[in-house]
Amino acid sequence: AVAEVEVAMQGDGERAVAKQVTAEIIAIDPKTRDITLQGPLGNTITLNAGPEIKRFDEFAKGDMIQATYSESISGELRAPTEAELAEPWVELDAAGIAAENMPPSAGVGLIVRAVCTIEGMNRATGTVTVLDPRGHYHVIPDVPAAKMEGVKLGDTVVITYSQAIALSLEKQGTK
Repeated sequence: AVAEVEVAMQGDGERAVAKQVTAEIIAIDPKTRDITLQGPLGNTITLNAGPEIKRFDEFAKGDMIQATYSESISGELRAPTEAELAEPWVELDAAGIAAENMPPSAGVGLIVRAVCTIEGMNRATGTVTVLDPRGHYHVIPDVPAAKMEGVKLGDTVVITYSQAIALSLEKQGTK
C-alpha cells in the first residue's frame, strides 16, 4: 500500500511531498549495509543503513518494511552570496535510531543548499532542469509557468532541498 500527500509549489517556489509505503527487503548486504526495497508497484530503491543503526542484523531478506519518505524543495532566483560561491554545495545530515525495547527502526535526514544554474525549462510540462555544482542534473517538476517568467537559461538559482526517510521493521513475517 502507498499513501501519498503532496503540496505543490506554493509561496516562494516551495514544494513538499510525503509518502508512506510498505516494501519488501529483496536484497541486503551485511558488508556495505545496503538494503534494497521493492515497493507494491515493483519499483526498487537501495538505501544505506549507516553505522548508527545498531540492530542491523535484525533485518533480513523477505522482511516487510514500513518506509516514510518526505522531501521538500525551495528555490530562489538570485545571485549567490560570496559565502555561497565559496561553498556552492553545503550538506547537513542527521540520523536517529530506535530504543532497544522498540522494533528496529531508523530515521535519516538531509538538507542541501546548492548554487545551481538553469539548464532547461519546459513551460508546457512545468519542469525546470538545473545543474548542481557537482555536475549533476536535476529535473524539478510542477513549477508554475508564472515562476518561469523572466527566467532564462544560465540564470543562477539557490536551491534548498531537504529529505527525510524513516524506516521501521514490521514483524509480519515474509512475503
